[in-house]
Amino acid sequence: MEEQSPAAGAPTGSGGRPLAEGRFRSAATTAATAQKPSSRRAVPSGEGDAGREVRKGREGRSSAPSRKRRHPVRVAVVSVVIVVVLLVGAAAGGFAWLRWFSEDDAADFAGTWYLAGTATPITITEDRIQLTDDVSYRYALNDQDKTFELSFGNLKGGGRYRFSLDRNQLALVDGDFSAADTLGDDIAWTLRALTESAQGRVLAPEEEAKGVTLLSRTPTGTPSLPEATDTPEATAGEDAKADTGDGSKSGNDDGGAEPDKADATPAPDTSDKADDRA
Repeated sequence: MEEQSPAAGAPTGSGGRPLAEGRFRSAATTAATAQKPSSRRAVPSGEGDAGREVRKGREGRSSAPSRKRRHPVRVAVVSVVIVVVLLVGAAAGGFAWLRWFSEDDAADFAGTWYLAGTATPITITEDRIQLTDDVSYRYALNDQDKTFELSFGNLKGGGRYRFSLDRNQLALVDGDFSAADTLGDDIAWTLRALTESAQGRVLAPEEEAKGVTLLSRTPTGTPSLPEATDTPEATAGEDAKADTGDGSKSGNDDGGAEPDKADATPAPDTSDKADDRA
């Protein structure tokens, strides 16, 4: 008998190949296919990013109007904040210029002043406040803090000062003040003074109170008059009548000089007496 090989005796498929060989080849092909990078998946991976962007765009369409609605509000808020900051900066710069740089306090402080409501002069020099010929105070000015120091012998004092906007009035306030105190007071006063100035009025640098000395560049009261001018007009004519030495007055009732008696009395007529003698 002839011997048959195992392959020959194995069942064959439709192509004449053994079934086992076909199974092995199918398994190998499947494994090789699994190990190969899929070109089909590589292409969609690039397309997937674009797709995701498209999907995001589609999903974002519903929220886009809300973003557009919020955007103008944000711009308006930022604009308002910028305007407010600019206004505050301009106001602060204007106040600083008006308070520290617009005028020379030392030069305006010196000169001749008058007590408010009077014609009493007060002379201020570079280092002294001359109240009278015999009384004067030595002073030192701090134009940054708007304060001053006084000394009279062993006595010392001080306070703060403030000019009116037109620099024609000056207020001296006794007391102990710091730079912060004067700054806060001056800010509030400056706002009021600018408001009054816009209405055509000049605000006094300080209200009259105890410890406050108000000075003005021009006398605002009645000066002291000579004694002769204090005589009432009704008695001026009587005083003008001078004693002539014979007990009579040389003046008339209205204060004027009486006319000469020779002029006032007519000359006597002597023509008749001259005829009788003839």
